[in-house]
Amino acid sequence: MANFSVNQVRQFYAVNAYAANVNDQSAVGTIGAVKKVEDHQGDQIIFFFKGADSVLKSDYITIKNIGYAKAIAASEMVTPMIKKKVVLNPEVNGGNPVQGQDYVLGINFKGFFSPGEGSQYYKDAAVHATSGMSKSDFYKAMVKALNAAFSRESGATKDSNPYLAFSVDDATTATKIIIEEKEQEWQLGTKKQRRIMFDVFPGTVYDGTDDVRWATQAANGNYFTEETPTTTIGNGKKVADLEWFCAGERGDQYRMVGWPHVINTTYLTDASKEYHLIEIHYAFTDTGVNSYRTEKELTIAVPKGAGAANYTAVNGVIGAINTAAGSTIIATLS
Repeated sequence: MANFSVNQVRQFYAVNAYAANVNDQSAVGTIGAVKKVEDHQGDQIIFFFKGADSVLKSDYITIKNIGYAKAIAASEMVTPMIKKKVVLNPEVNGGNPVQGQDYVLGINFKGFFSPGEGSQYYKDAAVHATSGMSKSDFYKAMVKALNAAFSRESGATKDSNPYLAFSVDDATTATKIIIEEKEQEWQLGTKKQRRIMFDVFPGTVYDGTDDVRWATQAANGNYFTEETPTTTIGNGKKVADLEWFCAGERGDQYRMVGWPHVINTTYLTDASKEYHLIEIHYAFTDTGVNSYRTEKELTIAVPKGAGAANYTAVNGVIGAINTAAGSTIIATLS
C-alpha cells in the first residue's frame, strides 16, 4: 500500500465494521469514532480506520464546525436504465401498417463518442409494410430490423448489441416496441460508469392523404413514451471510483508508473455491492496565522445489508458517531 498523507479535502473510508478501539489488530475496514475534549476550539471527533495495511487517522473535526451530517440510503443512488416504448399511431390507418409504405425508425445517440451534445450518432432501421401485415408482425419485424442495423457495431451480433436492447412486450401478440439502455463496460480508474443517452425518431408514411408520423405522439411531443425501468445499477462502481480518486488525492498519485516496479494499493470497495453513505461536511480550522476555514467532507461508505439487515451496519456506525459527538448529529436510516 502507498504511503499516504491525510491532507485531503475529501476523506473517504470504505467500512466493513465498527469498533470502539481501532488498532493494528483490527479487521481491515474497521472504523471507530473518538471524542476529544479541546479547550480552545471546542469538542472534537476523530476517526481511526484500519486500512489494508495500517491504521489511518482523519482530521480532528470540531463538532461546532460541522455544517451538516447526513446518511444517504443506497436505494437513493441506484441508476435506472432508460426504457422507452414505441407504438403505431391509431390515427393512421386505424393503427395498422399501411401496405406498401416504408416505416423508418431512427435512433439518435447523444455524447456517444465523447461527452457533450456535439458528439451524436444516428442509426436507422426500416420495415416495408406488406399486404396483410398485422400490428404484431410489424413490431416483431421492426425489432429484427433494429438489431440488424446495430449488428456491425463492435461486440454485436444479428440479435444483440452492447448498447440497446430491442424487444416486444409479447412474443405471440406484440403490442409495442421496447427499447432499453444497457449497462456499459466499467474499469476502475480507467472507464467510468457510462450512460447511453438516446432519442427515438419515427419517420413518416403516406396514409392516402398526407405524410404523417407513423408512431403515437406523447403529451410532451415525443414519439415515444418513457416506461418504468426494469433494470437498475447499484452505486458500487461509483463508490469504487470515488475511493480510487480520493486515494490519489491523498498520495497515491503515481499508480502503475514504472511498471512492473510499482507500489500496489489495496482498495476496499467491492464494486459488486451497494453502499449507504454517511456524509459529514465540516470546516477545518487551525490556530494563529493558519486560522482560516477549510471546507472539507468526510465520506463513510457502508455496505447495504441483505433483507431485514439492510440498515443494520450503517445505523451501527451512525449510532457510534452520535455517541462520540454526545448528541444526534446524524439521523438513522429506515
